Amino acid sequence: MRIEMMSEGDLELRVRLETDPSVMAELGGPRPEEDIARAHARALISAAAGECWPFKVIPDDSTFPAGWVTIFASSFDAEPIYEMGWMVLPEFQGRGIASEAVGAILERARKERKFGDVHAFPGVTNAPSNRVCAKNGFADVGECEVEFAGHTLRCNHWRVDVF
Repeated sequence: MRIEMMSEGDLELRVRLETDPSVMAELGGPRPEEDIARAHARALISAAAGECWPFKVIPDDSTFPAGWVTIFASSFDAEPIYEMGWMVLPEFQGRGIASEAVGAILERARKERKFGDVHAFPGVTNAPSNRVCAKNGFADVGECEVEFAGHTLRCNHWRVDVF
């Protein structure tokens, strides 16, 4: 698998992911394309400033990205945090791609001594993403509510100390 920094040309991947009802089922449903384009532009600006790591994930047996994984500045309980998120296209799900990609990004963050604690908030019913957290050394902090794209989501709060 290859992990490459996302660029302007990766908007198509984000649109495919974030308009797919099955991918977005735990995140309040598909997002409008114009919202996705704005979010993608903000992520690239944050990445250029060193505040965000948006990576596309390309499996060895594919030329097209299977999904993306990111660490970004966020907040929880009015405190600044670094949050990690990931999405995988349906045709690539169930192959361990998300878990491998999350592990690779966490390892890179450890080597670069970046981000400190990293948090993740998969939906309480999103068993695959909760397994990704457990497999990659995140500690289960408990259930919580978070806001995403105008929706209040019931999530499991996970945290891992990167360094």
